[in-house]
Amino acid sequence: MIGITQRDADLRALELASCSRYRMDQTCSDLEACLISRDLMPAVTSQTIRLVSGLVLFAFAATHFLNHAVGLFSLEAMDEVQEWRLFVTRSWPGMIVLVAALLVHAALAVFKTIRRGTWRLPAWELIQLATGFAVPALLLPHIIETHVAHALFGVQDSYLYALALLWPNLAWVQSALLLLVWTHGCVGLHHWLKFRSWYRLAQPLLIILAVAVPMAALMGFVVSGRAVAALLSDPAMAERMRDVTHWPSELDAKWIGLLKMSAWIAVAALLVAGATIVVFRHIALLAAPKVAIAFPGGTTIQAAIGPTLLDSIRSNDLSDGSECGGRARCGLCRVRIEKGAETLPAPDRSERAVLANLAAPENVRLACQIRPTAPLTVTPLVGGGDAPTLVAAQGDGPGERRTVCLVVVRVRAFATIAGDRLASDLAFMMNEIFGAIGTAVDAHAGRIDRFLGDGVLAVFGEQQELDQACRDALQAVHAMDLAMDRVNEKIAAEIGRPVELAIGADISNTVVGRLSLGRMTQVAVLGLGTERPARMAQLADARGWQLVMSDDVATRAGWSDLAGTTRETLVGAEGGGTADVIGVSRARDIAVVTGAAQAASG
Repeated sequence: MIGITQRDADLRALELASCSRYRMDQTCSDLEACLISRDLMPAVTSQTIRLVSGLVLFAFAATHFLNHAVGLFSLEAMDEVQEWRLFVTRSWPGMIVLVAALLVHAALAVFKTIRRGTWRLPAWELIQLATGFAVPALLLPHIIETHVAHALFGVQDSYLYALALLWPNLAWVQSALLLLVWTHGCVGLHHWLKFRSWYRLAQPLLIILAVAVPMAALMGFVVSGRAVAALLSDPAMAERMRDVTHWPSELDAKWIGLLKMSAWIAVAALLVAGATIVVFRHIALLAAPKVAIAFPGGTTIQAAIGPTLLDSIRSNDLSDGSECGGRARCGLCRVRIEKGAETLPAPDRSERAVLANLAAPENVRLACQIRPTAPLTVTPLVGGGDAPTLVAAQGDGPGERRTVCLVVVRVRAFATIAGDRLASDLAFMMNEIFGAIGTAVDAHAGRIDRFLGDGVLAVFGEQQELDQACRDALQAVHAMDLAMDRVNEKIAAEIGRPVELAIGADISNTVVGRLSLGRMTQVAVLGLGTERPARMAQLADARGWQLVMSDDVATRAGWSDLAGTTRETLVGAEGGGTADVIGVSRARDIAVVTGAAQAASG
């Protein structure tokens, strides 16, 4: 790994030797895999602590808002549900966890904000910042009027008390607080989960819940608030309510008001102090020593020592592909270090985990995790803007010759599917088909290079070694076949037949280059290397197979179980030659050994 010193290498050798004493029956490959797996276990960092504390607070808010929603039924039901909720949150363990989560989450958020090297942030980060810092100003007075009043003055802060206190004059404050808390939590939750493979399937349901919960809470608040207001319009009932809830006396109310004012002053003072630190820190960064960061195409920026490389990229208004806010989750800010890698510290555990999942080479780092202290030459590996999955050309220039695995996927009988259908119907069907194909490619480290009208060209191996690229390609094809079962459940009845794919896979020496088409730039595979996998897809269509691949692809992928396949010679390959190919009836029958398992067995 880039940046590992000789001492680190010696320690790693000692660890391997130590493991061998306890596991004499394992091979060296097993031992190394064991150490890698241990290194990639989730690390306890400030980021993970902030995430866990945020999840605790979001769970509390969600249950609290659902308790509000019960007000649609009756005030008595609200109080019954609240008793169960308070049994947990006001127990000593519950209070300790809740208060610790609140203080830790706030402190880490302030610390991260102060350390920011730039304020040129995506809209979602600005929204989360604004809502996060607005919440305390509204939340602390509410806590003082309820929980603190209960603890200090014996107030029974049931929903009857809270609604009598808030409705109608302060209803807008409570509604604003609810929406701010929910927006802050949902934005954070979305940008944490969106990198999970299952999230795309669950997202429609989660969106419904994200809208339904606050709406139900607000409606329950309004209905119960009106009910309490009507009840208290009777002076006798109002007096009875004050007795039942132990309503604060005039002196107690003055103390509560004083505590609320103190809370507002404290929040304001902290915000002013934080803003002052941020301003002075940015002034210090302007005067701080600078290091030169060189990019492809001759672009060089002067980056202050201290901020991350991602901060420096954003400060200089350069495009970046990051989508996780610098939290080492998405891997879309990764760069290849061309010069100066030895000046960077070794990646921490969270960065190593992301890079390992991407099968990134040793000289690739995450821009959000490195803080340059010396000149660097870097190549961004992911485009910014609206194309976060585009991998940059390998090398300093506009392109590089590279051997990759190309996969052409075509939809059989496309003319029959298109037929005389409405444009909207055809677009829906093709979105379902291409969505399944694209998801399989993305999940196995590939990239959709271009659309071919009735299919796509996918490329594997821009970031991986060729053997791994071939394994990824065949695993993606296997996943496509399974995904088409789900697609056909939706659209086969409309078409009158299941949708089938014809796929060709081949190894090709091509040029991967960044093309400029007017104001649009795109990374693309250039050259004639795409002709042969396209011919293989045509052969698969003609023979009724699902996949035709070259013998080289099967060999490099380590696929030795060729039972049920057919060998054939493809005539008319590039240069007028021939190629030995393998026809596969169903791609789901492919069983490719993963790289780790192959290394262990070797």
